[in-house]
Amino acid sequence: MKGWWCVAVWGILLVQPLSAQSDKFPGNMQSDVYFLAHDSLQGRAPDTDGARIAAQWIADRFQHLQLQPVFDHTYYQPFIYQESGRNIPTENVLAQTNPGRPCRLIIAAHYDHLGRGQHHSREVFPNRIHNGADDNASGTAMLLELAKWCMNTDSLSGYNVLFVCFSGHESGLFGSQLFVQYPPFLLDSSMFVLNLDMVGRLDTTQKPPPLYFRIPENSHWPTWMLPASQEGLNVVVKKTDQLLDHTAFERMGIPAATFSTGIHDDYHKSTDDAERINYAGMEQVLQYVKGFILKLIH
Repeated sequence: MKGWWCVAVWGILLVQPLSAQSDKFPGNMQSDVYFLAHDSLQGRAPDTDGARIAAQWIADRFQHLQLQPVFDHTYYQPFIYQESGRNIPTENVLAQTNPGRPCRLIIAAHYDHLGRGQHHSREVFPNRIHNGADDNASGTAMLLELAKWCMNTDSLSGYNVLFVCFSGHESGLFGSQLFVQYPPFLLDSSMFVLNLDMVGRLDTTQKPPPLYFRIPENSHWPTWMLPASQEGLNVVVKKTDQLLDHTAFERMGIPAATFSTGIHDDYHKSTDDAERINYAGMEQVLQYVKGFILKLIH
């Protein structure tokens, strides 16, 4: 039997396997996914205790990594949107690496999910917890690992990297739209936006497995800066009209794209759980994104 460890968060006891702390996977991406996709967070729907726990946990991680707040000494950007005639209060969570330096890059991911199922659910059975391990605990976990890396990489010390975790995504991309409408001053100097959305299911049955780089049909992304495949990874540049969190930035004229390992059968179902994530694949994607970031900034 696997070992287990426990942690209490806001009075909720979270039980996670010790394998989530294994040294096999550098960083904490596996344990982060297990945390965010645990049943106790009830699917992280905005304006629920689970979403508030997730937001505070992300902010605490930013602080632990010594990232700096952006707005008035806080990591939160609160906002309200309407859904089904009800006001939904929630918040984006954001931080920066080097205040006062030029902001060359924004790295984003949404942390909310469908709770016990909304009208976007593909689940057959009602009232099931949708843990959203891939969508988008995986993207949030990778964002946090990139934040740690940026804070400890000398070649990035001359730049400011902004990290944004959006809420209200599943209801209509409200977090990213709010962010570009009421942006921090850093947005004025930002050159690129990389969004991470569903990066946890690299399909190794395909040789080499595909990593998708989604950009709008009329993208501002420079052709010479598009990512290229490498040994063991087929990077597919895919133009799409699908609305994603990068869309709001593209409409502002900022080259923006979304990295994703693609849609799968568990998408928007209660079966999108932490044990189904390809953690070795996440590590492979992480290393690729790191190299791409160095190319962008330099």
